[in-house]
Amino acid sequence: MRLLIGCAVGLGVFVAGSGVGLAAGKSGSVTVYAGPPLQKPPAGISPHADALFFYPRSVTINAGDTVTWQLFGFHTVTFAGSHNPYPFAVPAGKQAVTKDAASQPFWWSGEAPVLAISPMAILQQGGSTISGRADVRSSGLMRVLSAGPKSPPAPYELTFTSPGIYHYQCAVHGGMRGVVIVRPAGQGTPSVASEAAAVQAALARTIADLRQIQQTKPKKSLRVFVGAGHVSTGAEVTAFFPAQLSVNVGDTVTFVNHDQTDIHTVTFGPEKLRANIEKNFAAPQGKRLVLNPLGAFPSDPPGGAVEYNGANHGNGYLNAGILQPQGAPAAAGPKMFRVTFTKPGTYHYECVIHSNMDGTIVVH
Repeated sequence: MRLLIGCAVGLGVFVAGSGVGLAAGKSGSVTVYAGPPLQKPPAGISPHADALFFYPRSVTINAGDTVTWQLFGFHTVTFAGSHNPYPFAVPAGKQAVTKDAASQPFWWSGEAPVLAISPMAILQQGGSTISGRADVRSSGLMRVLSAGPKSPPAPYELTFTSPGIYHYQCAVHGGMRGVVIVRPAGQGTPSVASEAAAVQAALARTIADLRQIQQTKPKKSLRVFVGAGHVSTGAEVTAFFPAQLSVNVGDTVTFVNHDQTDIHTVTFGPEKLRANIEKNFAAPQGKRLVLNPLGAFPSDPPGGAVEYNGANHGNGYLNAGILQPQGAPAAAGPKMFRVTFTKPGTYHYECVIHSNMDGTIVVH
């Protein structure tokens, strides 16, 4: 999820700082890349491509060695300890009374919880060493948010003092996971060359998968895939498949999150409204960062298909709310959204989480 916070922190896809190498650093250290360490998109790859993956996913070191993570994307490096799943958004009171453009309160107005991004996800947790799987350590999102447009986030380093198997994840993308295997001091570990080869091999698998994913096409005629991606390679394309669909009055279109790792929305309405929701999808509220309910919650009570005539809620606003990835448990929330179109017209929509993820429904 390339989340847009406040003034729209945009993180390029397949873009890394100059001089990125694929070798371990100083003696006793290994480098892992959170996101693809490439200077530019490979030839033939969609500009909407991304890679939610740690390169390499698994590293083996000795006790006392240090792992350095280079962050290329909206990611964290999070050792969650007993916090499983690691909290990204947490309830923080109730929503204020909010009315739509027709002066009617939304169904969630004054009832649904305010969703605040957990301080555990935003701020760095713990020190620079880790000694056991119960320890909570995280790079935090501030490392990414405070980086300039031309300067990458500061690397995150952890020294592992005790042998063991340490699992970690990105707090934003739950399916983006890695492991550090720590052997007793003095035991053999993979060479620099083999670690670099593992990165190259994983990148090759991601790119090959992206070439397939960007050709995604639903088999059913009245279906739109909302994004597409595979957790096994981290490959993701933030686009609608198809980007434009023609239907007849009375048809019901089913929007399905086809991504295995990332969340998305399906949001209709005036361009200015959609742009404002996107820009402020997560915005400061006092000392907290909270999710905009116009993006995070469905515009209408959950249930069956919603009828749409281009004038819903007084201005044509219609929203699926957050659609969970295919890999999420059922309790996490819906993964599809059904809309019955009742009036001819051309209706534009987007995902307000991912910039430039746009679609169109033409109703005859």
